[in-house]
Amino acid sequence: MKLQLAGRLSEAEKIYGRVLELNPNSHDAMHLLGLVKAESDQDEAGARLIEAAIKLRPEVAAFRHNIAGVYRRIGKLKEAETEFREAIRLKPDYAEAYQGLAEMIKFEPDDQLLNQIEAQLSNDEVSPNQASYFHFAAGKVLDDQGHYESAFQHYEQGNSDAKRSFSTQEYRQKVKDNLYQFSPQLIERLAGAGSTSKRPFFVVGMPRSGTSLVEQILASHSRVFGAGELNDMKFIAHDGIQLTGVQQAYPGYVAELTAEHLQTLANRYLDRTSTSGSDHVVDKHPLNFNHIGLILLMFPNAKVIHTERHALDTCLSCFFQNFTKGQDYSFNLETLGEFYLDYQRLMAHWHQVFPGRIFDISYESLLADLEGETRRMLDYCDLPYEAECLSFYETKRSVKTASFLQVRQPLYQTSQGRWRNYERQLRPLARKLGLDSELQATNQDRVDPSDEAPVTISTLGRLL
Repeated sequence: MKLQLAGRLSEAEKIYGRVLELNPNSHDAMHLLGLVKAESDQDEAGARLIEAAIKLRPEVAAFRHNIAGVYRRIGKLKEAETEFREAIRLKPDYAEAYQGLAEMIKFEPDDQLLNQIEAQLSNDEVSPNQASYFHFAAGKVLDDQGHYESAFQHYEQGNSDAKRSFSTQEYRQKVKDNLYQFSPQLIERLAGAGSTSKRPFFVVGMPRSGTSLVEQILASHSRVFGAGELNDMKFIAHDGIQLTGVQQAYPGYVAELTAEHLQTLANRYLDRTSTSGSDHVVDKHPLNFNHIGLILLMFPNAKVIHTERHALDTCLSCFFQNFTKGQDYSFNLETLGEFYLDYQRLMAHWHQVFPGRIFDISYESLLADLEGETRRMLDYCDLPYEAECLSFYETKRSVKTASFLQVRQPLYQTSQGRWRNYERQLRPLARKLGLDSELQATNQDRVDPSDEAPVTISTLGRLL
């Protein structure tokens, strides 16, 4: 189990396999091996193993919860809902199962799940971690039912109970390091030095900005494989320390990169992502926007697609998502706003130093003209148009991100402008992001025009 949690999946798989050789009816080994298979992108094999464990021990709630997670990734949504409900029936305080179920369905006004959640929250012994799952689930129910004030209160408490922390100062320094290290001079020196491969496609942007939708559209093309959110660039960036001999974290060493280093890093990336025989592989880790400089030096012919969505819709969706890991900035609206500003600053730099190399596509433009925007994107990717890309929701593939439900149905408009339901709660965030003009005026906003607003440090920063 420790090996599995540490991400050493192949070692864990061997151990569970040996256990099953000795005891073919070990339901725990079946279950754990099934999870390893699923984490290794063998969802069907993983599902069969967990199903076998359930046949032996149908009363174990964890088996039901985990098979539900596998089912929803591979598009068996009704089966996933059934198993989440069964996990709750077997274990009424199974907080994660409530959240899993809430993410799957649209709640009607008379749904009783909220009553069950509130009963669990009234238990004085519920831990903050459990409470976080319950609050995120309650927020989803209330949002579906149109009770926005109460929904936001639950989401706010869920984020607080998650106990995540994020250093805006440390991340901002990393952004500044990128701006300094990836100078026009460095990029000119290393232009064309990387691999000539045209295989990698990178879809980047803020989480919840439409990256999964764009990947699904591309993955519906006959020449493209959607690999999901890969962590490989993070490891490749770390490899540069050893190659250059500069003992500084990325991007501190990039000034010492040579053409040979870039070729080595590119080959390592290609080796790590060579699981598909398709002409192109989509790496859809949204936070790869931090690595665009290195990506385009490693792969001068790579396609980088940057998804955009209204800033407040994006941030609200992040705040309402209980991310498992990697997005700690999203659990507080203040840090979320600061992170968004740094993301904008970094993307502006990449566009400046790599003019014409990054393709921007907005979620709203896809909603307005799916075919036109798809044709435009495929043209950028040097791919012929295929109508199957428009029926992306029919493409059978595993989807592990929070958008597992959205990419399995045609486009809908209800998520556009969703932030308006929470405009009062988002006013400070809107002002931080410079979106004051989109806010509806309130009595608090109406001031005497003759009153001169004082210049504060924050307003001075904006002026500069």
